[in-house]
Amino acid sequence: MSGLSGVAYYVSLIILVSAMAALSQFIVSYGSQYLSQRFAYELREDVFGHMMSKKYGFFESETSGNLLSRCTMDIEAARNFVLNLLSQMIPTFLLIMIAFYFLLTLNPVYSLFFLIVVPLLVYLGMDFQKKQRAHWRRIRDEYGVMNERLQENITGQRVVRGFLGEEREIRRFRDTTDTYFQEYLYIAKLRGYYNNLMPLLISIAATSVILYGGYSDIISLAAVGSLVAAVNIFNTMISPVSVMGRLIVWSENARAAIDRINEITQRSDEENVGAEITKNAKPPVIARAVSFSRGSRVILNDISLEIGKGEFVAITGGTGSGKSTLIGMLPRFYDLDSGSVYFNGEKYDSFTLPEIRRRIGLVPQEVSILSGTLRENIAFGNGEYTDEEIEKAAKIAHIADFIDSLPERYNTIVGERGITLSGGQKQRIAIARAVISRPELLIFDDSTSSVDAETELAIFRSIREELKGTSVIVISLRETGLLFADRVLKLEDGRLRAVSDVRKELLTIVDDSVSQGVI
Repeated sequence: MSGLSGVAYYVSLIILVSAMAALSQFIVSYGSQYLSQRFAYELREDVFGHMMSKKYGFFESETSGNLLSRCTMDIEAARNFVLNLLSQMIPTFLLIMIAFYFLLTLNPVYSLFFLIVVPLLVYLGMDFQKKQRAHWRRIRDEYGVMNERLQENITGQRVVRGFLGEEREIRRFRDTTDTYFQEYLYIAKLRGYYNNLMPLLISIAATSVILYGGYSDIISLAAVGSLVAAVNIFNTMISPVSVMGRLIVWSENARAAIDRINEITQRSDEENVGAEITKNAKPPVIARAVSFSRGSRVILNDISLEIGKGEFVAITGGTGSGKSTLIGMLPRFYDLDSGSVYFNGEKYDSFTLPEIRRRIGLVPQEVSILSGTLRENIAFGNGEYTDEEIEKAAKIAHIADFIDSLPERYNTIVGERGITLSGGQKQRIAIARAVISRPELLIFDDSTSSVDAETELAIFRSIREELKGTSVIVISLRETGLLFADRVLKLEDGRLRAVSDVRKELLTIVDDSVSQGVI
């Protein structure tokens, strides 16, 4: 091969090798990113799907900040581990195997030093994992608490400022962040200790190789060459061993995250089995000998209730008497301790949850307005409602005039949690959302408290006129709703009884609340 052609050959070889190296690096980088992101994508969908299938009580026992951190930071920690496992663990493992092979070919004794170090590295790795495990869990829990503190103070700014609570909330948040910081600091100390100890073992092994070669009686030029090569191989091992240390940290971080995620996915889901509901002439709702308790506290005690088609029933009672729990059993938010509930003459247990909830319109006590347009909020749950149906629902809820006064009308963006709306406007949007499907049963859980008495009465009249045949349950302490009802029931000591004198009963409830220090 001539000089010029030889240069061209080696230049071409260098370019080819460089191109192959770049291509392989791209494949590893892109492939690991794709697989890790795909893993996180499917995990997010799975976790969110599990959350949406949980029993209503699950959301009463978990804080929103904690759930948010599990769906964001914990999933990201798991994704980060998968990414580093694919992009670093495989090349690191291959490098270690290749190094061992070359040591074995140079001198079997050199590979023996390597085999002595490996068990020590494994032991240190396991010890490192064990010592940091509980701390990673506390870090994740504290992150959830931080999320909760942030959410409370962002959504509750009016209360915080109104009661001069800024300094107190700053102290609470500082305590949480301090705990988070201290736990991370401990992990950093452990990491610094182990990540330096592991390469030190490799250096000791390399030194042992030098000592062995130096005192061996077979020193020769070839032996010196193999000795230098062996030392270089051991020095090359320092980088992959450091990577192993980082992977141990990431693995425990991911393990704590997955444990927290599993606490969501392994909780029992709502049972969703049964048949379709058929309309018939029987009363829409019948409850027989229903009882429900939380722990040792009995909330509903042997309650029986029958609501006829088109009947307007009001339920009143003192604060904490269980009114919301009583109506929560109708959409099957809670599992009863005993008793049975019937819908259209058929037992609830025989119907699927969608079949039951599709026929119930619920206006909850705490109104949830989604960030989006007024149209999207009213039509929530079914995007196929026509403009005419949406506007009709708004008229029944007596919110149509307000919406028509806005420049964008039903396309007006209401902002996060409906921040641009008043309390009464939010409640009327929620009423429109509940009536648009023309349900067989409509439930108001003290959800007209921010609406003036005149408008409240007008809404009830519109419902009776426009939704003929719809049964209505109103939880209320206001005279308007109680006087409009066909029947008034009072929930007291876990039992229902009929009320004959509404005004007298309201005064009794107020007096009881004052004596108990509730108001």
